[in-house]
Amino acid sequence: MANLTKQHQFLEKLIDYQIADHLNKEQSDILFQSIDTFLKEPQASDYTLESIAVRIVKMGVDYEAYVSALIFKTLPDEFTKRELVKLEEEFYSYIEKELYGKGLDKRITLKLIEQISRQNPDLNENMAEKKAMGNWGWLLPHALTQLVIDQIIESIDNAKVEANKGKKKGRKIRIKKMD
Repeated sequence: MANLTKQHQFLEKLIDYQIADHLNKEQSDILFQSIDTFLKEPQASDYTLESIAVRIVKMGVDYEAYVSALIFKTLPDEFTKRELVKLEEEFYSYIEKELYGKGLDKRITLKLIEQISRQNPDLNENMAEKKAMGNWGWLLPHALTQLVIDQIIESIDNAKVEANKGKKKGRKIRIKKMD
């Protein structure tokens, strides 16, 4: 399929399931282009990074299972466990190759250090950084995976809303003014 580059094709099944019978060909193409643009240069607001950092610190080792559940929730029922594992591996592989060192990982690391410092005010900055980086080696891929999944699902939801706008013409809700 020409919608996404070859390295992103593992996402197509997930996206196709999410948009089944909701979007026409043109709307689907626009959606795939927007997702492809995001994947080439992912962005996230400070609020998004902060909320993920808060969850990581609160959940600790359970965060990996949380991200797996997040991925699983987006998949069609007919996805097998093997397909889920393959999708997760491909997500993590993509993230390691494409997102590390592009700034987003550094920004989210800073948010994690801030969060650890808030929860442990007695730690000096150096110790907070060591604590964050100690956990971070294995949590960073999960945090970035969550960012990517959240962005894709948000793009899909926005595309569905746009597609439905044209279908509801003539059904305006009028609010009567009360005297």
